[in-house]
Amino acid sequence: MAEVMAHETVAKKISDWYEEIKKHNTESAEALREQLLTDLQNMTQNQTVLLYFNLIDSRYKLLMEEYEKTDGILKTIQLNADKEKTDQMIQYYYYFFSGMHEFYRKRFMNAINFYRIAESRLRHIPNEIERAEFNYQVAIAYYEIRQNYFAMNHAEKALEIYKANEMYAVREAQCLMVIGCNRMDLFHYQKAEELLQTAVHQAAKAGDPHIEALAHFNAGICYERQEKLEEARVEFETALDQKEHLQSAYSVRSLYMLARVLLKQEQMDEGRFWLHKALNAAEEKNEPVYTQKLRILQHVFIDQSEESLESAFAELRRKELWSDVSDLSYQAAAHFKKQENYKLAAKYFQESIDANDQILRLTEGIRNENM
Repeated sequence: MAEVMAHETVAKKISDWYEEIKKHNTESAEALREQLLTDLQNMTQNQTVLLYFNLIDSRYKLLMEEYEKTDGILKTIQLNADKEKTDQMIQYYYYFFSGMHEFYRKRFMNAINFYRIAESRLRHIPNEIERAEFNYQVAIAYYEIRQNYFAMNHAEKALEIYKANEMYAVREAQCLMVIGCNRMDLFHYQKAEELLQTAVHQAAKAGDPHIEALAHFNAGICYERQEKLEEARVEFETALDQKEHLQSAYSVRSLYMLARVLLKQEQMDEGRFWLHKALNAAEEKNEPVYTQKLRILQHVFIDQSEESLESAFAELRRKELWSDVSDLSYQAAAHFKKQENYKLAAKYFQESIDANDQILRLTEGIRNENM
């Protein structure tokens, strides 16, 4: 007969499990989860600890890129946050992880709204690393909607905490990436390059090839923004050389950008090859937004189907992905101008301006809410 475990002991092990998740230690996180599944069967009954396990399990699923399973766990919990009997820590994790789930589903404003609710409960979590984790996640959400100064503020808060704890070297590299990407959006390219190359070295030193590959990917974007296409190509190819990155859902981003750079370089055969490879990966890894972005590249650079191009843009507009609409409209306009198709060039330059207007409206709303 198995020994009965006190629920306090199991709760401590769940906390240890969460620490490994935050460190991106996938192997130890997986092993601890298996131990906990056994421990829960032998635990003295306690609904709060079971709820705590399910919430941390939803975070584990995000780490393992099992996004649909996260959705199922959060729906199953059906937490009523207004009930006073619900532990404040449990409420915090519910809203925080719900925000992370919305982020990975590319519903960025929903994510930020969940984070705001979570922040009101963060004071009940007396843990500096958790504050760093919260600030890091908020930073990447603000980055996605071009709220660069808000994003950098949160990323720098997280970085300060992570730098003081050598066990979080990977997160330190990720914070450097976030700050670098925001510098890039603000056209501070030299500073961005320095930060991103530092992130590459930091991730390599920490022994995390996946994060190292992501740093190369972001460096590639920085070069592409400056039309340094050959340097960008090298960075994307370097990222894809990492097996861990190639197996990840994030590989779709590198495949997309490599195809985009090759098509801009007018290397059509290679561009087509990587475009089709990226489309297959987007379908396999369930990345519908990247499917539309790749279709846009196809209809701009290869078959120039105006109707299909407009259909793909309409899907991005429907999802309110204004940053992508702005970027790809500009890329389309620049290409059509180069081809002396001034009618389409004018149309897509205007599309880019309109998308930027949407971003500015969003910015104004967020600034007013933060005043």
